[in-house]
Amino acid sequence: MRDRAILILGLVALVAAACGGGATTTTEGPDEPATSTTTTQSDTNTSAPTSTTTTSSDTAFTRMEDLTYLTIEGKAFEGDIYVPEGEGPWPVVVMFHGNPDSKDGSYTTVVAEAAANAGMYVFVPNWLTGAALTGFTPELFDFGYAAANCAVAYAQPDPDVSLPVVVYGFSAGAGPASLAALDPASEPIPGCVAENPPAPITGAVLGDSEYFLHSTAFDGAFAADLEAMQAWVATVVDPTFWPTDMETRFFLWFADNGTAPRYLDDPWDETGWLAQRDPDGSIRDDLDRLGQLDDGRISFIDEAQFLALRLEEAGIEVTLDNYPGGHTPLNKVPELVGYLTDAAAAD
Repeated sequence: MRDRAILILGLVALVAAACGGGATTTTEGPDEPATSTTTTQSDTNTSAPTSTTTTSSDTAFTRMEDLTYLTIEGKAFEGDIYVPEGEGPWPVVVMFHGNPDSKDGSYTTVVAEAAANAGMYVFVPNWLTGAALTGFTPELFDFGYAAANCAVAYAQPDPDVSLPVVVYGFSAGAGPASLAALDPASEPIPGCVAENPPAPITGAVLGDSEYFLHSTAFDGAFAADLEAMQAWVATVVDPTFWPTDMETRFFLWFADNGTAPRYLDDPWDETGWLAQRDPDGSIRDDLDRLGQLDDGRISFIDEAQFLALRLEEAGIEVTLDNYPGGHTPLNKVPELVGYLTDAAAAD
Protein backbone atom coordinates (compact mmCIF):
# COMPACT_ATOMS: atom_id res chain seq x y z
CA MET A 1 0.00 0.00 0.00
CA ARG A 2 1.20 3.49 -0.80
CA ASP A 3 2.43 5.82 1.92
CA ARG A 4 -0.57 6.56 4.11
CA ALA A 5 -0.01 10.28 4.39
CA ILE A 6 -0.04 10.64 0.61
CA LEU A 7 -3.22 8.63 0.23
CA ILE A 8 -5.17 10.52 2.84
CA LEU A 9 -4.07 13.81 1.33
CA GLY A 10 -5.31 12.82 -2.09
CA LEU A 11 -8.56 11.27 -0.93
CA VAL A 12 -9.84 14.26 0.96
CA ALA A 13 -8.57 16.70 -1.62
CA LEU A 14 -10.77 14.86 -4.10
CA VAL A 15 -13.80 15.87 -2.08
CA ALA A 16 -13.36 19.55 -2.78
CA ALA A 17 -12.72 19.15 -6.48
CA ALA A 18 -15.35 16.58 -7.28
CA CYS A 19 -18.25 18.46 -5.74
CA GLY A 20 -16.96 21.96 -5.32
CA GLY A 21 -15.04 22.55 -8.52
CA GLY A 22 -17.82 23.96 -10.61
CA ALA A 23 -20.26 21.11 -9.96
CA THR A 24 -23.95 21.87 -9.84
CA THR A 25 -26.53 20.05 -7.78
CA THR A 26 -29.71 20.77 -9.66
CA THR A 27 -32.16 18.02 -10.45
CA GLU A 28 -32.60 17.33 -14.15
CA GLY A 29 -35.59 15.87 -15.91
CA PRO A 30 -35.79 12.21 -16.89
CA ASP A 31 -32.77 10.96 -18.79
CA GLU A 32 -32.73 9.56 -22.24
CA PRO A 33 -31.24 6.06 -22.48
CA ALA A 34 -27.53 6.07 -21.91
CA THR A 35 -25.03 5.17 -24.59
CA SER A 36 -22.83 2.36 -23.32
CA THR A 37 -19.64 0.54 -24.19
CA THR A 38 -18.51 -2.58 -22.34
CA THR A 39 -15.08 -4.21 -22.37
CA THR A 40 -14.30 -7.52 -20.77
CA GLN A 41 -11.38 -9.34 -19.11
CA SER A 42 -10.99 -12.39 -18.46
CA ASP A 43 -28.56 -9.73 9.52
CA THR A 44 -26.87 -6.57 10.82
CA ASN A 45 -23.36 -6.04 12.12
CA THR A 46 -23.53 -7.46 15.61
CA SER A 47 -20.92 -5.05 16.90
CA ALA A 48 -23.05 -2.00 16.05
CA PRO A 49 -24.45 0.06 18.94
CA THR A 50 -28.13 0.55 19.60
CA SER A 51 -29.83 2.41 16.77
CA THR A 52 -33.12 3.90 15.75
CA THR A 53 -35.01 1.62 13.37
CA THR A 54 -37.42 3.04 10.84
CA THR A 55 -39.80 1.28 8.50
CA SER A 56 -42.35 2.41 5.94
CA SER A 57 -45.31 0.77 4.31
CA ASP A 58 -43.84 1.81 0.99
CA THR A 59 -40.53 0.03 1.54
CA ALA A 60 -39.25 -3.51 1.71
CA PHE A 61 -36.39 -2.81 4.10
CA THR A 62 -35.53 -1.68 7.61
CA ARG A 63 -33.24 1.31 8.10
CA MET A 64 -30.99 1.33 11.15
CA GLU A 65 -29.75 4.85 11.73
CA ASP A 66 -26.74 6.60 13.25
CA LEU A 67 -24.56 3.57 13.92
CA THR A 68 -21.04 4.47 14.99
CA TYR A 69 -18.59 2.56 12.81
CA LEU A 70 -15.40 4.55 13.47
CA THR A 71 -14.04 6.75 16.27
CA ILE A 72 -10.95 8.92 15.88
CA GLU A 73 -9.73 11.33 18.55
CA GLY A 74 -13.11 11.23 20.22
CA LYS A 75 -14.98 11.99 16.98
CA ALA A 76 -17.61 9.42 16.08
CA PHE A 77 -18.39 8.63 12.45
CA GLU A 78 -21.90 7.33 11.90
CA GLY A 79 -23.69 5.49 9.14
CA ASP A 80 -27.05 3.96 8.29
CA ILE A 81 -27.75 0.36 7.36
CA TYR A 82 -30.60 -0.62 5.06
CA VAL A 83 -31.60 -4.28 5.63
CA PRO A 84 -33.89 -5.87 3.03
CA GLU A 85 -36.96 -7.81 4.06
CA GLY A 86 -36.70 -11.57 4.15
CA GLU A 87 -33.71 -13.75 4.79
CA GLY A 88 -30.19 -13.13 3.52
CA PRO A 89 -27.48 -13.34 2.76
CA TRP A 90 -27.61 -10.29 0.50
CA PRO A 91 -24.91 -8.60 -1.54
CA VAL A 92 -23.30 -5.72 0.36
CA VAL A 93 -23.21 -2.17 -1.01
CA VAL A 94 -21.13 0.59 0.62
CA MET A 95 -22.47 3.91 -0.64
CA PHE A 96 -20.28 7.04 -0.34
CA HIS A 97 -22.10 10.37 -0.52
CA GLY A 98 -20.77 13.47 -2.24
CA ASN A 99 -20.00 16.92 -0.86
CA PRO A 100 -21.81 18.78 0.72
CA ASP A 101 -24.28 15.89 0.93
CA SER A 102 -24.35 13.40 3.80
CA LYS A 103 -25.74 9.97 4.54
CA ASP A 104 -29.13 11.63 4.94
CA GLY A 105 -29.05 13.65 1.72
CA SER A 106 -31.60 12.90 -0.97
CA TYR A 107 -28.95 12.19 -3.61
CA THR A 108 -27.80 9.26 -1.49
CA THR A 109 -30.92 8.03 0.27
CA VAL A 110 -32.95 7.68 -2.93
CA VAL A 111 -30.38 5.32 -4.40
CA ALA A 112 -29.85 3.50 -1.10
CA GLU A 113 -33.58 2.86 -0.67
CA ALA A 114 -33.91 1.61 -4.22
CA ALA A 115 -30.94 -0.74 -3.76
CA ALA A 116 -32.37 -2.10 -0.50
CA ASN A 117 -35.74 -2.64 -2.15
CA ALA A 118 -33.89 -4.61 -4.81
CA GLY A 119 -32.46 -6.96 -2.17
CA MET A 120 -29.13 -5.39 -1.24
CA TYR A 121 -27.71 -4.79 2.22
CA VAL A 122 -26.62 -1.15 2.07
CA PHE A 123 -24.30 0.78 4.36
CA VAL A 124 -24.21 4.56 3.92
CA PRO A 125 -21.45 6.16 6.04
CA ASN A 126 -20.79 9.77 6.79
CA TRP A 127 -17.17 9.92 5.74
CA LEU A 128 -16.55 13.66 6.23
CA THR A 129 -16.16 15.34 9.60
CA GLY A 130 -18.76 17.99 8.88
CA ALA A 131 -21.62 18.75 6.53
CA ALA A 132 -19.12 19.86 3.90
CA LEU A 133 -15.41 20.17 3.34
CA THR A 134 -14.41 23.79 3.81
CA GLY A 135 -10.64 23.49 3.98
CA PHE A 136 -7.69 21.14 4.09
CA THR A 137 -6.28 20.00 7.43
CA PRO A 138 -4.25 16.92 8.40
CA GLU A 139 -7.15 15.83 10.59
CA LEU A 140 -9.54 15.81 7.66
CA PHE A 141 -7.09 13.89 5.51
CA ASP A 142 -6.62 11.24 8.16
CA PHE A 143 -10.30 10.91 8.91
CA GLY A 144 -11.22 10.55 5.24
CA TYR A 145 -8.73 7.78 4.66
CA ALA A 146 -9.76 5.84 7.74
CA ALA A 147 -13.48 6.24 7.04
CA ALA A 148 -13.20 4.90 3.49
CA ASN A 149 -11.49 1.70 4.54
CA CYS A 150 -13.34 1.18 7.81
CA ALA A 151 -16.73 1.57 6.13
CA VAL A 152 -16.05 -1.33 3.78
CA ALA A 153 -14.84 -3.53 6.64
CA TYR A 154 -17.76 -2.61 8.89
CA ALA A 155 -20.38 -3.23 6.23
CA GLN A 156 -19.84 -6.98 6.18
CA PRO A 157 -22.59 -8.50 8.37
CA ASP A 158 -20.40 -11.51 9.12
CA PRO A 159 -16.67 -11.31 8.32
CA ASP A 160 -16.53 -15.11 8.20
CA VAL A 161 -19.04 -15.24 5.32
CA SER A 162 -17.83 -14.26 1.88
CA LEU A 163 -20.37 -12.00 0.16
CA PRO A 164 -20.22 -9.77 -2.91
CA VAL A 165 -19.11 -6.29 -1.80
CA VAL A 166 -19.80 -3.34 -4.10
CA VAL A 167 -18.69 0.25 -3.55
CA TYR A 168 -20.71 3.16 -4.92
CA GLY A 169 -19.60 6.76 -5.13
CA PHE A 170 -21.18 9.79 -6.75
CA SER A 171 -19.13 12.94 -7.37
CA ALA A 172 -16.78 13.37 -4.38
CA GLY A 173 -17.93 9.97 -3.12
CA ALA A 174 -16.08 8.36 -6.00
CA GLY A 175 -12.90 9.29 -4.11
CA PRO A 176 -13.29 6.83 -1.23
CA ALA A 177 -15.04 4.33 -3.48
CA SER A 178 -12.17 4.23 -5.97
CA LEU A 179 -9.63 4.09 -3.15
CA ALA A 180 -11.39 1.09 -1.61
CA ALA A 181 -11.28 -0.73 -4.94
CA LEU A 182 -7.90 0.32 -6.34
CA ASP A 183 -5.79 0.53 -3.17
CA PRO A 184 -7.54 -1.32 -0.35
CA ALA A 185 -6.15 -1.36 3.17
CA SER A 186 -4.53 -4.65 4.10
CA GLU A 187 -4.66 -4.13 7.87
CA PRO A 188 -7.47 -3.29 10.31
CA ILE A 189 -8.15 0.43 10.67
CA PRO A 190 -7.40 1.96 14.10
CA GLY A 191 -10.62 3.09 15.75
CA CYS A 192 -12.81 0.98 13.47
CA VAL A 193 -15.54 -1.13 15.05
CA ALA A 194 -14.71 -3.90 12.58
CA GLU A 195 -11.71 -5.89 13.72
CA ASN A 196 -10.79 -7.14 10.25
CA PRO A 197 -9.41 -5.36 7.18
CA PRO A 198 -11.90 -4.67 4.38
CA ALA A 199 -13.02 -7.50 2.12
CA PRO A 200 -12.05 -7.59 -1.56
CA ILE A 201 -14.30 -5.42 -3.71
CA THR A 202 -16.49 -7.24 -6.24
CA GLY A 203 -17.64 -4.16 -8.12
CA ALA A 204 -17.34 -0.38 -8.17
CA VAL A 205 -20.00 2.05 -9.43
CA LEU A 206 -18.44 5.50 -9.89
CA GLY A 207 -20.43 8.47 -11.12
CA ASP A 208 -19.51 11.87 -12.57
CA SER A 209 -16.23 12.54 -10.79
CA GLU A 210 -12.52 13.01 -11.42
CA TYR A 211 -9.60 10.68 -11.05
CA PHE A 212 -6.45 12.59 -12.01
CA LEU A 213 -7.45 15.68 -10.03
CA HIS A 214 -7.94 18.28 -12.73
CA SER A 215 -9.85 20.81 -10.63
CA THR A 216 -8.25 24.05 -9.47
CA ALA A 217 -8.70 23.11 -5.79
CA PHE A 218 -5.68 20.84 -6.04
CA ASP A 219 -3.31 23.57 -7.19
CA GLY A 220 -3.29 25.19 -3.77
CA ALA A 221 -3.63 21.99 -1.80
CA PHE A 222 -0.51 20.50 -3.38
CA ALA A 223 1.43 23.69 -4.10
CA ALA A 224 4.10 22.82 -1.55
CA ASP A 225 4.37 19.16 -2.55
CA LEU A 226 3.69 18.29 -6.16
CA GLU A 227 5.15 14.83 -5.62
CA ALA A 228 2.33 14.06 -3.18
CA MET A 229 -0.24 14.98 -5.81
CA GLN A 230 1.56 12.92 -8.44
CA ALA A 231 1.69 9.94 -6.07
CA TRP A 232 -2.04 10.14 -5.42
CA VAL A 233 -2.82 10.43 -9.11
CA ALA A 234 -0.65 7.39 -9.82
CA THR A 235 -2.36 5.40 -7.08
CA VAL A 236 -5.72 5.88 -8.77
CA VAL A 237 -4.89 5.81 -12.48
CA ASP A 238 -1.60 3.90 -12.86
CA PRO A 239 -2.26 0.15 -13.20
CA THR A 240 1.16 -0.67 -11.75
CA PHE A 241 -0.17 0.52 -8.37
CA TRP A 242 -3.37 -1.51 -8.49
CA PRO A 243 -3.71 -4.91 -6.77
CA THR A 244 -2.27 -7.60 -9.03
CA ASP A 245 -5.11 -9.98 -8.19
CA MET A 246 -7.92 -7.43 -8.54
CA GLU A 247 -11.12 -8.91 -9.96
CA THR A 248 -13.32 -5.85 -9.51
CA ARG A 249 -15.82 -4.98 -12.22
CA PHE A 250 -16.21 -1.24 -12.83
CA PHE A 251 -19.23 0.77 -13.90
CA LEU A 252 -18.45 4.39 -14.74
CA TRP A 253 -20.85 7.10 -15.86
CA PHE A 254 -20.70 10.77 -16.65
CA ALA A 255 -23.18 13.55 -17.43
CA ASP A 256 -23.26 15.27 -20.78
CA ASN A 257 -23.02 18.78 -19.35
CA GLY A 258 -19.31 18.33 -18.60
CA THR A 259 -19.15 19.08 -14.89
CA ALA A 260 -16.19 21.09 -13.52
CA PRO A 261 -14.60 22.15 -16.82
CA ARG A 262 -11.05 23.47 -16.66
CA TYR A 263 -9.37 25.07 -19.63
CA LEU A 264 -5.77 24.69 -20.79
CA ASP A 265 -3.92 26.67 -23.44
CA ASP A 266 -1.16 24.18 -24.16
CA PRO A 267 -1.43 20.73 -22.57
CA TRP A 268 2.22 20.04 -23.41
CA ASP A 269 3.49 23.04 -21.47
CA GLU A 270 5.64 21.42 -18.79
CA THR A 271 4.87 24.26 -16.38
CA GLY A 272 1.10 23.92 -16.76
CA TRP A 273 -1.38 22.44 -14.33
CA LEU A 274 -1.88 19.25 -16.34
CA ALA A 275 1.85 18.57 -16.53
CA GLN A 276 2.06 18.97 -12.76
CA ARG A 277 -0.19 15.94 -12.46
CA ASP A 278 1.49 14.05 -15.27
CA PRO A 279 5.29 14.25 -15.06
CA ASP A 280 5.90 11.41 -17.53
CA GLY A 281 3.29 12.59 -20.06
CA SER A 282 1.36 9.32 -20.06
CA ILE A 283 -1.94 10.90 -19.01
CA ARG A 284 -1.71 13.45 -21.79
CA ASP A 285 -0.78 10.75 -24.28
CA ASP A 286 -3.92 8.78 -23.41
CA LEU A 287 -6.13 11.88 -23.43
CA ASP A 288 -4.70 12.72 -26.84
CA ARG A 289 -5.44 9.23 -28.13
CA LEU A 290 -9.04 9.68 -26.97
CA GLY A 291 -9.27 13.09 -28.63
CA GLN A 292 -9.94 14.70 -25.26
CA LEU A 293 -7.36 17.46 -25.70
CA ASP A 294 -8.94 18.78 -28.89
CA ASP A 295 -11.46 21.13 -27.24
CA GLY A 296 -8.93 22.72 -24.88
CA ARG A 297 -10.65 21.74 -21.67
CA ILE A 298 -10.90 18.90 -19.18
CA SER A 299 -14.10 17.93 -17.36
CA PHE A 300 -15.63 14.90 -15.67
CA ILE A 301 -16.35 13.57 -19.17
CA ASP A 302 -12.64 13.34 -19.98
CA GLU A 303 -11.83 11.89 -16.55
CA ALA A 304 -14.32 9.04 -16.96
CA GLN A 305 -13.23 8.16 -20.48
CA PHE A 306 -9.59 8.25 -19.42
CA LEU A 307 -10.09 5.92 -16.44
CA ALA A 308 -12.19 3.56 -18.54
CA LEU A 309 -9.38 3.34 -21.07
CA ARG A 310 -6.83 2.58 -18.37
CA LEU A 311 -9.02 -0.13 -16.84
CA GLU A 312 -9.76 -1.69 -20.21
CA GLU A 313 -6.13 -1.81 -21.26
CA ALA A 314 -5.23 -3.38 -17.91
CA GLY A 315 -7.65 -6.21 -18.76
CA ILE A 316 -10.28 -5.16 -16.21
CA GLU A 317 -13.95 -5.32 -17.11
CA VAL A 318 -15.43 -1.84 -17.35
CA THR A 319 -18.71 -0.35 -18.54
CA LEU A 320 -18.83 3.34 -19.44
CA ASP A 321 -22.15 5.16 -19.82
CA ASN A 322 -22.92 8.68 -20.97
CA TYR A 323 -26.14 10.34 -19.75
CA PRO A 324 -27.79 13.52 -21.03
CA GLY A 325 -28.33 16.21 -18.44
CA GLY A 326 -26.44 17.43 -15.40
CA HIS A 327 -24.60 16.43 -12.28
CA THR A 328 -27.19 14.37 -10.39
CA PRO A 329 -28.04 10.71 -9.76
CA LEU A 330 -31.73 11.37 -9.19
CA ASN A 331 -32.83 10.97 -12.80
CA LYS A 332 -31.09 7.64 -13.30
CA VAL A 333 -31.83 5.65 -10.13
CA PRO A 334 -33.06 2.48 -11.92
CA GLU A 335 -29.90 2.46 -14.04
CA LEU A 336 -27.70 2.87 -10.96
CA VAL A 337 -29.45 0.00 -9.20
CA GLY A 338 -28.90 -2.03 -12.34
CA TYR A 339 -25.17 -1.32 -12.13
CA LEU A 340 -25.12 -2.38 -8.48
CA THR A 341 -26.99 -5.58 -9.28
CA ASP A 342 -24.65 -6.45 -12.13
CA ALA A 343 -21.57 -5.58 -10.05
CA ALA A 344 -22.73 -7.82 -7.20
CA ALA A 345 -23.26 -10.69 -9.64
CA ALA A 346 -19.78 -10.42 -11.15
CA ASP A 347 -17.65 -13.54 -10.89
